[in-house]
Parts: sequence; structure tokens; C-alpha cells
Amino acid sequence: MAKTIYGKLMRGLESFCKVALVIQTISVSIVVLGRQIFHKMPAWGEELTLLLLVWMSLVGAVILLKEDGHIALTSFDRLLPKKFIELTDLLSNSFLGFYAVVMLIHGLSLVEITAMSILPGLRIRTSWLYASVPVSSLLLLLVVVEKIINWFSHQEKEV
Repeated sequence: MAKTIYGKLMRGLESFCKVALVIQTISVSIVVLGRQIFHKMPAWGEELTLLLLVWMSLVGAVILLKEDGHIALTSFDRLLPKKFIELTDLLSNSFLGFYAVVMLIHGLSLVEITAMSILPGLRIRTSWLYASVPVSSLLLLLVVVEKIINWFSHQEKEV
């Protein structure tokens, strides 16, 4: 059951990124057309683009980590023992987990600090922009925990 919820969450995040990209493209087009043709642009255009860019970037990084899509230095993998490479994977995921916890803690305080300011163009609290940090950190932590659990279960199968 947890796997199906996790799978649906990841598919939902992918859908969110796709929708955010479409809205961002429309927003940028409206801003450019407004600026170049009508010499007037909407106040919300650049702020909406920024908001979506930040959310999409941080959530997209989580999706890439889940799918092992990040750039990795693998030039020496064929020269090193398999056990060493597997151990570095565990170490890498452990560091990412630590990073996610630190980002979560500091991201929550950032949201708290920005709770009273407003994005003037969108007329929403600035904390909506910065909420992307703790949300993506929590999602990153979820993916890292899954990777570490998979690492240990893989090690048990080999023994």
C-alpha cells in the first residue's frame, strides 16, 4: 500500500512539474508580448514565472533523484570494486539525507520569517515562494529513505 501511495505521489509531482512548465511558458509569453507589443505588462507575470520556476526546479530535482537522472561521475566505476561503488552510493544517499534535514529545518524558519511579507504582483504571501524549500526537502528525504532501504534490502539478498 505504501508503494502505491509513493508511486502516486511521484506521478503527481511529475504532473505538477508539467503543468507548472505550461503555465510558466504562457506567463512568460504574456509578459514578452505585453512588453514588446503593448508596452505594458501585467504585474503578476514575472512573479508567477519566478514562483513556478523555483517550485518546478526543486520538485524536479527530487524526481530526477528518484529516477537516478542526475549527472554522476561514473568514469572510474569500471575500475573500482563493485562493493566500493555500492558503499559510496550509501554514503552519498546518507549525505543527501543529512542535507535534506538541514534544508527542512532552515526552510521552515525561512517560511516563518517571510510569512508577513506579500508578493505585490500576485498578492500572496512571500512564504508561498519559500515553502518550496521545506516541501522539496521533505520529498527529498522521502526519496533518500527509499533509496537507503532499497540499498539494505539489496545487501540482504546478496548474502
